[in-house]
Amino acid sequence: MPDIFAYTDSRLFLKDYYAEQKKAQPSFSYQYFANKAGLKSKAFIYKVITGQKSLSKGAVFAVAQAIGLKKKETEYFEAMVHFTQAKTEREREFYFNHLQAFGKHHASAQLRQDQYTYFSKWYYPALREIVTFLDFKEDYKLLARTLNPPITTPQAKNAVRLLLELGLIKRMPSGRYCQTEKSLTTGDQVQSLAVAAFQKENLRLAAEAIDRHKRQYRDISTLTAGISETGFQRIKEEVAAFRKRLADLIEKDEPADRVYQINFQVFPLSTLPKKG
Repeated sequence: MPDIFAYTDSRLFLKDYYAEQKKAQPSFSYQYFANKAGLKSKAFIYKVITGQKSLSKGAVFAVAQAIGLKKKETEYFEAMVHFTQAKTEREREFYFNHLQAFGKHHASAQLRQDQYTYFSKWYYPALREIVTFLDFKEDYKLLARTLNPPITTPQAKNAVRLLLELGLIKRMPSGRYCQTEKSLTTGDQVQSLAVAAFQKENLRLAAEAIDRHKRQYRDISTLTAGISETGFQRIKEEVAAFRKRLADLIEKDEPADRVYQINFQVFPLSTLPKKG
């Protein structure tokens, strides 16, 4: 059976469990799985895996029993189902904490926590950039004040320690710091949750920037427009293409002497028409 503590997506866990059982026993089927769990519909498990159906509390324990999960594994599976099926970021964060509590001694759980921690504060990614061009000579008070808005000296020191522990920066023989090739990429559910929190923090900073910085040091504009679904998709494509061109420009722009946060926002201001 796949290591359940290596997962945060219950659908992916069930998909991998089914594939493993099917490979070991060709006669294993969705019908067999459903019968073993006491479920009436043979297509139910398939629809859960593909996101067409959700597992109720009763179904969670029936499926866990059919798989042969032990007590702690069943508790983890239940929390994972709630995390996967959560409708709001608040719910997802609540059940993410449950997942971490159950799997706290597991290596993959630690990686997930590392990912979440890195994006939990706006100044962690910012300091990862600053330490590459500022020779602060372990003066964490100076480092803290370099940020705008400034943070505390202990926060700056803890941030550098975290970045070193995560392997995102390294100290060179000269005593200065540089970035490593390692990155915490987005994509899975945990990363999406962490990035959502990170984006909220930066939206707050963007609002505060109007009062904090003079106009010549910022560029904030807005556009309100009526568009179609097709138009919205084209706008998203244009933003994605521009973001890529911007990334190329930044990569060629050396040496850096400051850190900027660049945000793009496109969101509805009216109710969306129902489809169908």
